[in-house]
Amino acid sequence: MSVRHLEQRNALARITVIAKQAINPGEELVITYVNPTMGVRKRQDKLREWGFGKCKCKRCIQEEVMIGKGGYVGGGEEAGESVDDLTRELKAGLGVM
Repeated sequence: MSVRHLEQRNALARITVIAKQAINPGEELVITYVNPTMGVRKRQDKLREWGFGKCKCKRCIQEEVMIGKGGYVGGGEEAGESVDDLTRELKAGLGVM
């Protein structure tokens, strides 16, 4: 899913969610609020900045277990700029600064 705040007249304007592939009936739709290429600790920090609690998704839990075992290598941040741009766009559109 790709989320865009196309109508920015006010904070209550609509957010557009675009499917990037076909969706089957009953299929769960998910989006990420942070750059998924970041390591788990950086993703958790970004979620806290947004005011969310700690993520307890399967991936985050598994990566934290691997950190505890000394076997985890964090993700890169190559896509950081485009995600930061999207973050600024969403925050501005929602009136969150």
